[in-house]
Amino acid sequence: MTKSEETTNVPPGFRMLAQRLASLSRRVIGTQETAVLLGLVAVGAVFSVATPFFLTPFNLFQIARQMALLGVISIGMTFVIAAGEIDISVGSIYNLAAAVMGLLIAQGNVDPWQASLAALAVGLVAGALNGSLSVLLGLPTLIVTLGTISLFRGITIMLIGGLSIGNLPDSSFYRLGSDSLGPVPYMAIIALIIVGAAAWLFHSSVFAKQLLAIGSNVEAAKRAGVRIKARKIQVMAMNGLMCGIAAAMGIAYLRSVSPQSGVGFELSAIAATVVGGTPLQGGVGTVWGTLVGIALIKVIQNGLILMGLPVAWQVASTGIMIIVAVAIQQLVRRRVAAVSA
Repeated sequence: MTKSEETTNVPPGFRMLAQRLASLSRRVIGTQETAVLLGLVAVGAVFSVATPFFLTPFNLFQIARQMALLGVISIGMTFVIAAGEIDISVGSIYNLAAAVMGLLIAQGNVDPWQASLAALAVGLVAGALNGSLSVLLGLPTLIVTLGTISLFRGITIMLIGGLSIGNLPDSSFYRLGSDSLGPVPYMAIIALIIVGAAAWLFHSSVFAKQLLAIGSNVEAAKRAGVRIKARKIQVMAMNGLMCGIAAAMGIAYLRSVSPQSGVGFELSAIAATVVGGTPLQGGVGTVWGTLVGIALIKVIQNGLILMGLPVAWQVASTGIMIIVAVAIQQLVRRRVAAVSA
């Protein structure tokens, strides 16, 4: 039987299904999210061979909890970058929200469940302040947050006197940071719920579509009736709220607050967002890609620790990933522009 006869004998329904699956595979494999996911699998395989401690249940549990904190912050950053803005004050907002919550628990005898609402409020207000200053002064959020990163950190130091807050009273609240549902930490479950809600919002809401329009072309979005200033304040407030949620989760996890809490979170959040497929230029974004980017960053950092390499390697690896991701995005944009020309 010839090859043409074999093809002819294939049932039409099966042939159509195969064609659709092939088309779907080509679309999926071509996405940056899938490329990063394959990179994650490859890196995980390397570390599983390099150190016997990588694939242990305890280590995977720790990675999941660490991913949850960064994940919540990175989701807010995804919306911000998709709108063509950048917030480098997220670590300081996290620190301020955690300090306020810690003080309420330690000195105000406030129940941690109630104090967590204060952390959310502090994050929301701090983010809204960033957006409002950007709008009022007519400055990019990058410039504004370059100032507020020190402002928020300074307020935190004044509040806690440069000292750590620990020995917090017992509460069921801390189970969120220590317990799990089967092998999955509660913190990871909370983060996944937030990621799922954010993904729905990103793909289904007018709010997200307008943010993408602003990130693509501000003038065109303005002519289309998008309220640019209002949306900028709203997305920055949302980003601050994510930092407040992460701060509450951080206290549940660590049961303490340090003046240095949140240092470096901005770099990691930007890296996770960009590596996951959201370009710094804005106009495009992917929440699920950010989640994969977070996993890649945390797996690399964790693997380097297990291999006994200095902390400096962790910081360097994050910076390298940002550079590589941006370089790839620029290369793709140039090729697309060349083909379109």
